Amino acid sequence: MSSYIYLFLASLFEVLWVFFLGKSDGFARISPALVALFCMALSLLLLAQATKTLSMAFAYAIWVGLGILGTALVQHFIQDQQLKPLGWVCLLVITIGLIGLQMSQSTPTTLD
Repeated sequence: MSSYIYLFLASLFEVLWVFFLGKSDGFARISPALVALFCMALSLLLLAQATKTLSMAFAYAIWVGLGILGTALVQHFIQDQQLKPLGWVCLLVITIGLIGLQMSQSTPTTLD
């Protein structure tokens, strides 16, 4: 599997663990808390897989950036927590930064 797929899936599970962490009511509700912990562990495992061929700095920045974007979009569209116009501008800036990081990558590095 491509490192970029691992990285995308890691970001997806990051968004999921944040979502379920919110649903756990500070770990008072056990089911969402367990799902959050599972998603968190899976996110980290997938990130580790991605860093086998991608630099840690690049992979971490993309992982966090996609996590921020995904979480903001989930809160806006699913949890009905509306973003102000400045919030949308900031998400656009993050997106441009992520695209710039991707474009600045030459070839993936391999760690031996």
